[in-house]
Amino acid sequence: MVQLINHIIIENNIAYIAERGHLKAEMVVDGDYTVEETMEQYDLSASQVYSALAYYYDNQTALDESHEQKWATIRNNALNADEYLQKLKARGEK
Repeated sequence: MVQLINHIIIENNIAYIAERGHLKAEMVVDGDYTVEETMEQYDLSASQVYSALAYYYDNQTALDESHEQKWATIRNNALNADEYLQKLKARGEK
């Protein structure tokens, strides 16, 4: 009998820790934490953390590109402080 154990589920092209509802796998590997710190932070087992790491490394290029695109969108749509203050002042003058 062959049994495959995997702690990752894919739903709408997003990877989640199977036993943890909608905890995204990429959130688990995002940061400079040890496996033990990640286990404590998210209340996960070592196998869940390593599954998230394996998923990340299997899909690293696509995940990194997606992450960079999200940050580029944020940067492109963000106001700098001067623009924001001008908009606030304009609202107050009305």
